[in-house]
Amino acid sequence: MKKFDFPLERVRRWRVEQAGIEELKMRQLRDRRTALAGEKRRVESDRTRSERQVLTQATIEASEVQNLEAYRRHAANRIRDIGVRERQCDEQILEQRQRWMVARQKAELLERLKQKAFEEWRSAAEREEENLAAELYLAKRGRRWPPS
Repeated sequence: MKKFDFPLERVRRWRVEQAGIEELKMRQLRDRRTALAGEKRRVESDRTRSERQVLTQATIEASEVQNLEAYRRHAANRIRDIGVRERQCDEQILEQRQRWMVARQKAELLERLKQKAFEEWRSAAEREEENLAAELYLAKRGRRWPPS
């Protein structure tokens, strides 16, 4: 019996590779989303620290209050911009997740087809082996017939 050969093996490997690439892209987007959240926390922390630093002083000059207010606005704008980028990233993650799921399903379909083809090949090989064993048995028995 010839060895098992899945005719769509190249396609199956390519689909598995594509699913891996789509998963990698999704991980990169998630990492980017995590980085954005970290950046947002840092800006908020810096803003809070600056406010405490200025507001805990015994005396505060008008220019320091103006500078603090300007920094608050700057920080609020950065936080808003980061929030916009986070939402965009969330949308990209959802879209990428869909692409990854489709690629994974296609790879799994070919894997199931390969498994089914292998099972059919194995059944055929077992039948062939049984037939060969039966032929050998009959051939061996035929040499001794009629019994002496």
